[in-house]
Amino acid sequence: MSGEPRISLRRPTEEDWQRIFELANAAVDHIAEAPLQNEWLGCRRAFNGIQSHFVAERDGEVVGYTAVERATEDPEATFRLFVVVSWNTSMDVTDLLFERAVDELERLGARHAWLREYASDQPLIAYFRSKGFDIREEYEHDGQLLVTLAKDLGGSDLAV
Repeated sequence: MSGEPRISLRRPTEEDWQRIFELANAAVDHIAEAPLQNEWLGCRRAFNGIQSHFVAERDGEVVGYTAVERATEDPEATFRLFVVVSWNTSMDVTDLLFERAVDELERLGARHAWLREYASDQPLIAYFRSKGFDIREEYEHDGQLLVTLAKDLGGSDLAV
């Protein structure tokens, strides 16, 4: 265990966004230049500094990203969650990012959390389902099937 590189979390810098984009594209490589991916990255960059965004770093390389953003429909209680990782890395990166997001949700007093994902990103969907998120909606956007996963939170419901 002591020989494993340490993973740390920090706020993203402008230089990190290209790597975050690469990680997002690697998770769903068939849509690497799709309009929704470009829109996604633009929105994340625009909200940086306003919402809770963090990157996971190992040996100086960004290996993951998480964000918690207020939802427009119920900004005091509902938050959108993002976790971007390469599924080729160990689960400790994913767990650390998820735990950081949970800390933020608790700090903000969230009562609901949701995320939207490409239906083809089965590892991420399975991960969130294992954390108590349910598929609430399936729909098509720009020719791609997406799913919305959500969880109603309260008290200790956020347990990882």
